[in-house]
Amino acid sequence: MSAVYCGSKRSYFEDIPSPPSSKRFRCYSPSESPIWSSPPSSPLDQLRSAFPHLELTVLVKALEEHGNDLCAATRSLHSEEKKAEELANKESHAVAGGTFSADSDNHQASGDDWVALLIREVTQSTGIDDAKVRAAKVLQSLEQTLSSRAREEAGKIFQEEKVAVQQQVEDLMKDNTVLKRAVAIQHERHKAFEDANQQLELLKQLIPQYQEKIRNLEMNNYALNLRLQQAEQGNSC
Repeated sequence: MSAVYCGSKRSYFEDIPSPPSSKRFRCYSPSESPIWSSPPSSPLDQLRSAFPHLELTVLVKALEEHGNDLCAATRSLHSEEKKAEELANKESHAVAGGTFSADSDNHQASGDDWVALLIREVTQSTGIDDAKVRAAKVLQSLEQTLSSRAREEAGKIFQEEKVAVQQQVEDLMKDNTVLKRAVAIQHERHKAFEDANQQLELLKQLIPQYQEKIRNLEMNNYALNLRLQQAEQGNSC
């Protein structure tokens, strides 16, 4: 911020040159160190040098309100700029959190709300440079809000996909359990079938032996019948 010169009260439209050797006390902003130099030609010129980003009408009004007192006008303009900056920061932080102000009923900011905020900040600016600063803060807050919303949406989608994957894993585990039981039952049935086949093969091997025994029994039975008939004939004679 350029330093301004504190001179005696006089009309800011006057142009009274100061002697080259004279030096006057200058009013500085807190962040600046004092530098001695030749004074500007008028209080208005000094204010224009100190506040190049402000409109001329604003500077004239400040001088008029403080009776052409350069130091008082300078302090007033510094105070107004500080208040405007604090207000812009407060509104930007409020927008970044998803709300505009306490009376906005904490509603979620929409596209129209952001446009309205940008227009309000630009119209309340004191000059082109101030408008650029305010617009940049609004756009920065918008970017932060969009990034935050994007992270929230990504987190929600990730959580939903995680739940869906967990459900699929649980379903697969259930299906796997059912499949294992089906395999175990099939294995038992296959084992029982193999046992039955072994018993059948064993019975097939025993069939010839039983057939031989049956033939022997039939022959013995036939021989006994012949003897019985012979014995009956001998008794009848």
